[in-house]
Amino acid sequence: MTDHQWLMTSQALNLLRKLRKRIQAEFDISLRFSDFDFEPQLAELKHRSHDDESLKLIAQLESLKGGPFLTGNEPPERLYRGQRVLKEQGKKDIYEMIYGEELALHDGRGASSQPRKMYRGQPVLN
Repeated sequence: MTDHQWLMTSQALNLLRKLRKRIQAEFDISLRFSDFDFEPQLAELKHRSHDDESLKLIAQLESLKGGPFLTGNEPPERLYRGQRVLKEQGKKDIYEMIYGEELALHDGRGASSQPRKMYRGQPVLN
């Protein structure tokens, strides 16, 4: 977090000035660019703010920085042999992953996994 080269552009400074005024009005907090906890403060304010314009300004600053602002409480990034581990999606069925949600339901998997009890060809009520 010691790399502050992205702050040295005029676009970043203009965005920070606008954001500083908005945060002062919303939270009564004065941001100082020279503070050591400047980026964690922005990360915390990003989660607390309800102002759409402030959130847009923070998003623009994150794009200038090249990464999101971190509070320091996030879990460390998962690495395997120096490479980032991709996060898997929540889909569990291989057919959903291959064919999509609609086609995976057409072959009977859309029904419940428990077979219905039958007696003389009629379903039994529970």
